[in-house]
Amino acid sequence: MRRIVAAVFMMFLFLLTGCSSLIHSSTQPVSTSQPGINSASSNSVSGLNLSLSLDSATYQPGQTITIVVNETNTLKKTNSVSAADNWAFSGLTVGPCGTLNYPFGIAIFKGYHTPGDVSSLTPLKLDNPDAKYPCPMILAEISTYVFQPSGNTTAIFQMDNNNPALTENMNAKVLPTGYWTGTPIAALTNFIPGIYTVVAGDEWGAMVFLYFTVS
Repeated sequence: MRRIVAAVFMMFLFLLTGCSSLIHSSTQPVSTSQPGINSASSNSVSGLNLSLSLDSATYQPGQTITIVVNETNTLKKTNSVSAADNWAFSGLTVGPCGTLNYPFGIAIFKGYHTPGDVSSLTPLKLDNPDAKYPCPMILAEISTYVFQPSGNTTAIFQMDNNNPALTENMNAKVLPTGYWTGTPIAALTNFIPGIYTVVAGDEWGAMVFLYFTVS
């Protein structure tokens, strides 16, 4: 009788500890964060960081490419940075109206390229050169960008003005599906199969390179 009771007790203990272990393992915290599939960054001046990300590394012809560029203050204090005109190369843009009031832009090139050769290349035209676009207010004589601590919210000051002309997030998204070719009438061409170089650059000379493939 004692053996039976002992056996039943051991079986009950096994089931209890087994179930407890199973429940414990199934409720462990799981990270839901998903870092960018294709991203990179580079330190710029005075604690700024320029970052670039794509939503993938491979695409099909005609597929939209999501490109996001950020200029972020890495310091835990307000960061006042003087405007500059030290672009690594010309042709950077965030849309048909150029770089707007951002101190950065992007460019896409056919083929695989590095910092040593992009300055001699012509970026692909991402917007229709024959179209007329309604551009928002673009400031002249920007003197200073004042970044809030640990982020990209920035007050933009013009020359000889003690009040910010506007405040905005230093974050832009570009969504190309192809590039424009042809004269005198331009036509949109899907990205053809091959490798492409995406470059983000800011007016302090920082650059970030990423690559994607169309297949």
